[in-house]
Amino acid sequence: MERSILHARSREETGSRAARRTRRSNSIPAVLYGRHNDPQPIMIDSTELAFLVRQGLTENTLINLLLDDEENSDRLTMIREIQRDPMRDTLRHLDFVHVDLKEKIKVEVPVRLVGQAEGVKAGGILELKIYAIEIECIPTEIPSGFEVDVSEMNIGDSLHLNEIDLMGFETSMKLERTVVSVAAPRVEVVEEEVIEIVGEPEVIGEEVEEEAAGEAAEGGSEAPA
Repeated sequence: MERSILHARSREETGSRAARRTRRSNSIPAVLYGRHNDPQPIMIDSTELAFLVRQGLTENTLINLLLDDEENSDRLTMIREIQRDPMRDTLRHLDFVHVDLKEKIKVEVPVRLVGQAEGVKAGGILELKIYAIEIECIPTEIPSGFEVDVSEMNIGDSLHLNEIDLMGFETSMKLERTVVSVAAPRVEVVEEEVIEIVGEPEVIGEEVEEEAAGEAAEGGSEAPA
């Protein structure tokens, strides 16, 4: 498994104000958690991290973390948690953790769909229920993803976790859980508004004419005095 190199610097100040100052200096506040050491506040250069993210850096990437002015280090870490700004979609904080190449760790491996489902061609909707599968393995054996072929799935079909090729890895997740399914297209029923007319409509013009004719008849039947 490939490893990335990332430079970090020690951070003396902590707290929300210090974190804001760190971000204004084009750095990201972070904490390095050791297996046998106290948590260590550090900061990462935003530009360097952004470059690694474009190169495919993920939470499952092994990272050689060079602290301060180190040129070489056997400090092997992984990103344990990423905090993002929900409005700007920028990184706000990172947690790194030391890893031992000989000890198993729990990681979440993404599910990757392959092919186009027959049910989708017929108008169905492909629904991914599980985006990542948790497994336990040593850091050097973390797979990049679990491929799931959906090309033969029709409307109404589902694939469960026990049908997915986990490449020999074990998971603590329930095997009967649905990973992906093809649902029937949603049909929207539009109800037509019906206006009911009760009785015959009243014609105002005819009523005025009838009243005028009646008054004229009454006037003609009176004799002069």
